[in-house]
Amino acid sequence: MIHTNVRTLRVPTGDAHARFATFYRAERPAAVRLAALLTQRVAAEDVVQEAFAGLYPRFADLDNPAAYLRVAILNGCRQMHRRRAVELDRLPRLTTPGVFDPELPAMADAVAALPYRQRAVLVLRYWLDLSEDEIAEALGCRPGTVKSLSSRALERLGEEVER
Repeated sequence: MIHTNVRTLRVPTGDAHARFATFYRAERPAAVRLAALLTQRVAAEDVVQEAFAGLYPRFADLDNPAAYLRVAILNGCRQMHRRRAVELDRLPRLTTPGVFDPELPAMADAVAALPYRQRAVLVLRYWLDLSEDEIAEALGCRPGTVKSLSSRALERLGEEVER
């Protein structure tokens, strides 16, 4: 006999389904922008779709679906970066690191080169205008960690701009 570990999730119906549809239409563009800023890749659409798919069954029970969505996007981008890092380690180097890509402005390149958590702090602070407490909650760390990540990221960007 085969046993599977299946969880039953409540799927929104009626009014909750309609509210989710409205929420999706309103939040999706900003969610894709957030994921694109964090990933600098086409994968943003996939990350956002996965986040909405995870949110849907829980939507009726959430007090703050926008915060849940934001955390789901951050986690999805983090997982994508981890997978990408493993892929890059396994692939032979075809170009030298730091080669100029004429498709991206210099600042976008500098931000993209930051470690994920530093990039996430800058995007959440300067793009979404979140407070240190909100960023800490979204990243699952303390506000002091947000301050140090931000400080290091800005210092690194300053060094890149000076070059």
